[in-house]
Formats: sequence, structure tokens, C-alpha cells
Amino acid sequence: MKRLLVLLLCLAMLACVPTPEEEFVVNKGNQSEMIEASRSEDAAPDADLRLLYHIPERMTGSYTSADGVIRVNVDAEIVVPRGPLPIVRVYAAEFEQPDVTALWNALVGDAVLYDSWENEETKDDIETELKQYNEMLDRLQSGELSESDSMYSIDELNEMIAELMERYSSAPDGGEKTVETGILHKQYLPLGDNKKAASRMGISAHSEGDPWITFRVENDSDNAEALIYREKDGWSGIPARRSARFHYNRSSEKSDCYLAAYACDYAELVPVDRDDPIPEAAAGDLRMTPQEAYAEVDRFLSATGLSDRFAVSRAVVAGDTQSPDTPCEKFAYYFELSRRIGGVPVNRALLSTGSSQMNEDDYAPTWTYEQFFLVLDEDGIFIAEWKAPLTVGEPINDNAKLLDFAEIEKTAARMLPMTEVRNFDPNTSEYAERNIDRIELGLWRIAEQNELGKGMLVPVYCFYGTDSFTRTVKDAYHDFTETSCLSRIVLIVNAVDGSVIDPQKGY
Repeated sequence: MKRLLVLLLCLAMLACVPTPEEEFVVNKGNQSEMIEASRSEDAAPDADLRLLYHIPERMTGSYTSADGVIRVNVDAEIVVPRGPLPIVRVYAAEFEQPDVTALWNALVGDAVLYDSWENEETKDDIETELKQYNEMLDRLQSGELSESDSMYSIDELNEMIAELMERYSSAPDGGEKTVETGILHKQYLPLGDNKKAASRMGISAHSEGDPWITFRVENDSDNAEALIYREKDGWSGIPARRSARFHYNRSSEKSDCYLAAYACDYAELVPVDRDDPIPEAAAGDLRMTPQEAYAEVDRFLSATGLSDRFAVSRAVVAGDTQSPDTPCEKFAYYFELSRRIGGVPVNRALLSTGSSQMNEDDYAPTWTYEQFFLVLDEDGIFIAEWKAPLTVGEPINDNAKLLDFAEIEKTAARMLPMTEVRNFDPNTSEYAERNIDRIELGLWRIAEQNELGKGMLVPVYCFYGTDSFTRTVKDAYHDFTETSCLSRIVLIVNAVDGSVIDPQKGY
């Protein structure tokens, strides 16, 4: 029996800097007070935000945590959009057929793709499990494996094998190919012994031969709460989440560039503007110029009808290295797209996966932050991924009143040395260096408390940077020194009331 395996990244298990005694100035969820603070009768819709709120071109400074463990250096450009900044209601959305058809036509075109989603248990599936359980039974009966070390007893295995044999007679043969046409259809999600624990509308398609193409749309499942199946050898589950996902891949030797760029750990990321030359490090591999890459993204947005909703927020040339000691051999263009609300960008989420207001359990209801990126080589787009689309609802305030930047700077100076450094262990590292190199004023999605998939876009300052530290481990089994570096959003400050937004809680 096939089981759905849900793999979640458990950041809560990672070691981090001890929490300082001083509490975060977090947004306590009083959103009505924040909305009221944003109102101003004398707000000018055409005012220059930089002049109005005294926002400098750059922020500089050095700060250290009380215990000296986190050493922060800020030398960051402050990016300010053309105002005004609104507050807008938003809702978790799913991928509707018009967008799916446009993506299919733009990326798949005339290529033939086949359905790769099995909604029924086939004879091939059962034969695979029978082979596994019969091999385990033979080892137990021969004495090669003891029951105390086995996942199942002899009696349990005999019962499971008998049940599988009973299902085998009525199971379809399988193996028939169905040509996909880019139309959403119901996909049943198996869990444990229940072959139809939940369902969703989606597409799972792949090509055969060269190039290898995959096209997937996974809308939210219809389960209202997490479904968990427990058994002797562990457990599996289907979480309740608002996290619809579209993914396209055209197999390429440059796919490693995508992995490095998305992880942002060791990748050599060189920012590129439209009229820049090919970066020197990539000149021997890349043939497409930045101008041609931007043009390809423009064509994609136009062809899919997304140019009125998204624009490029960042473009880099990414190397394929997965280690700081390995030189890059191949390069690709990595484009982050951000939603625009009246020309104002929604800030880049980077590695922030989503918010869970209930608790930190793996299966707590989660609302993923919207992310959209493209990766290109000389043949065009070979990776496209769009997570957690939004429905933009009614405006709450078309022209929010913001705090003077001096107030934001005070909060940042206090909080930047206090936020955790992921993976940091004071037993193996002396200190961590935090470099803030970019500050963006834009919009960020916050969630309404106790609501899954309902929230607002509010004006915020996002502080982007890198955390790095050297880890030395010397004991009876290990003797090594390594450097860790992670690019991330270090701090999010509400530009209206100065509170700190916790991306894990969503507000």
C-alpha cells in the first residue's frame, strides 16, 4: 500500500542563539488599532515617501548583542517604492483553470505529457508490497531476523499478506498512459489503509524522452483539519494548510544552479540589472545576456496574463556550487517575481515558509507565504514555481500613514542583535556575524488571528542579510572546522506602528 509521506522542514529543532531577556516588540494582534493608526486625513496621495517620512538612501551602523554572540553590521540600501502604500485584505487562493491553462500553453506548448498521478491501487502496487512483506517473512522464518528487531511479527505479516492478496484480484492492471491536456482534475490523496483520505484539484504530468518535462499543480486538499495515520512503524499525515503550488521543470544540466540559488547557502549570487553585461565569472558558460533573460521573463508574464499582477523584484546569476570549497562550473539566471498592488511590491519571502498561529506542531494549520520564481538558461525557462497564490480583496486604507524612519531605526538597532541565528551553537561557535545589506519598504502579508487563509497586506520594512559563523568540532569522533552562511529576512518591522512581525506566527 502506498502511503503519502509528508516531509516538513522542522526549523524549530535547529540550535539557535539563546533568547535574550528582553522580549521582542511583537505585534500582539491588535490589528484594529494598527489600522486606526494608519489613517490620516491630510495624507497626500502623490507625496514622496522618502521625503515625507525622512527615509535616508542608506542605513549604516554596528550593533552587538549583550552577550557579544551576535555582531551586526548594517550597510544597506533602503529601497522605497513610489507611494502611496495601502492596506488591503487578502485571502488564500487556489490555482484556477484560466491561470493553469495560460501556464500550460506558455511552458508546455505542443509537448506531449502523460498523467503521473495514480488514484487507484494497481496490481503493480500490490506486487511491490507483497514482495517486501514476503522477504521480511522469509527472514523471520529462517531466523535471519528476530521478531524483536522486526517491524512486524510473523502473524502480522501473514495477516497483511492475506489482505493484500484479497485486494489483488479486484485491482486494475495499471500501466495505461493518459495524455494530459492541462485541465485540472480531482486527485485523491491516500493515507495509511484509506486510499481516499482526502482529495484536491490538480495536475501531475510528465513527458517521456528528451527533454524530460514535469508540470504539477497541487491545490489545497479538502480536509478541514490534519489527518494523521499511526501504525507500528511510524506515522504519516496530511496537514491542513493553505499552500497551493505550481511547479514546472524542464530537465537540464543546470538544475543544480536552481538548487544552490534557492538554498542561498553557498551559491555565488551576482545581482544583474537589465542592461548589465554577463558577469565575468559566468561568461564562459552563459550565452544569454541579462537583457535577453529579462526579455524572456517579460514575454512569459505577458503570455500568461500575469504582467498586471507580478514584476521582477530581484534577478541574479547563480552558480551551481553546493559547498563553499567547490568552484562553480555552470550558471543560470534566477528571477524572483513579486506581486504588485497598485505598483507597490509585496516583499520577498525568501526562505520564510509560512505562518502557523496555533502551535509549532508539524501538522498545525499553516498558511504559506506567496513565492514566485523562474530559472533560465540559454534555452529559456527551465524552472518555474509559484506557491500560495492570493486573492486580493477590498482596500482598507489606500494611503497608510507611516512612522518616521527614525522610529524604525530605533527598533531595528535594538532587535537586529536579538533575532535568532539558525543552526548556531555556542558550544561550537564563538560568535555569529550578521550583515544587513538591503532594506525594502513594501507590503507584507499578516494573518488574522485564528483564521486560516484570511489576512491583510500591510506596509513593512524588511531587513535582508546574511548570518555567518564558523563551527569547530573536536572530539573523539570529529575534528573539523566549517563556515555556515545563510541569506534570509532577519527582521520585519511594521511601518505603521513599529511592531515586529513574527513570520512564523504570521502577525
